[in-house]
Amino acid sequence: MKTSKQLLVLSLLLVALGSKAQSSAANSGIAIQGISRDTNNTANSNETISLTFELYYIDARNNNTPTSVYSVVESLTTDAFGVFSYVLNPGSGYDVLFANNEMYLKISENGAQISDEVLKRTPYAIAAGNGVPTGTIVAYAGSTAPNGWVLCHGQDITNVVGSKALRDLIGSDNAPNLQGMFLRGTGSSTVGGHTYSGPNLLATETDAIKAHTHGHGSLGTSSAGNHDHDDNVYKYALRISASDAGSVTPTGFDGGGTGSEYDIKNHKALEDAGNHTHSITGSTASSGGTETRPVNFGVTYIIKL
Repeated sequence: MKTSKQLLVLSLLLVALGSKAQSSAANSGIAIQGISRDTNNTANSNETISLTFELYYIDARNNNTPTSVYSVVESLTTDAFGVFSYVLNPGSGYDVLFANNEMYLKISENGAQISDEVLKRTPYAIAAGNGVPTGTIVAYAGSTAPNGWVLCHGQDITNVVGSKALRDLIGSDNAPNLQGMFLRGTGSSTVGGHTYSGPNLLATETDAIKAHTHGHGSLGTSSAGNHDHDDNVYKYALRISASDAGSVTPTGFDGGGTGSEYDIKNHKALEDAGNHTHSITGSTASSGGTETRPVNFGVTYIIKL
């Protein structure tokens, strides 16, 4: 059997195969029907033909380079009228490519191209599952990202099907790492006379506490410091001062007015310190954890491919 390059594709459309029409490509496929003819334009009845089906898109971000994303070779049997039918189902992992790109389907037999057509419309059944733009980040109550999304765990996504648009957008081959993070709007805004500025786009801002002061409150030392050192035995302080008068020492103990005697004869009561205060130095005891945070709830952040 020799299939003509005049293969007639009767229908080429996306159809929902599952019971839920508004589903992703996991329950859908590309229904292909055609007629196989020989070089004399005669239908190849009840023949087995081997066809290659290839899906690709034109990568506008890479000099409009055709980029193949899926290819499969299938052996099909025609009916009595030369008609064959086939459902091409690349799987739900390719939904994001249909949502974000204009896709093409190329059909060939033994290296000879038979058809190369653009899939002119993405049906709502597929688009409904991919109706958010690339780079959208949402909070997700699960540990495994759904189809068309990846976890924001900082992992390499170069081998994830359909990730190129996201990698081009964020300028990295890795998903953002948002584990333990809060999201904040970039740029600045003024509220109540105060200007608040977020981090630059795709940048991480470290933790901080706004500069502030604290009043002294009631913290301080007591002013009740008035006291003396009377122990009911020793109540007076000797006047230990240099003198040249022999009269300041008891008789028999003076030095004859040499000028080097000390006055141990005259005395007076010990003076008290009076009420006074003391300044405080140092710091209070350390307390608290490793960060300042509001009450929060754990989720997984995911980002759209």
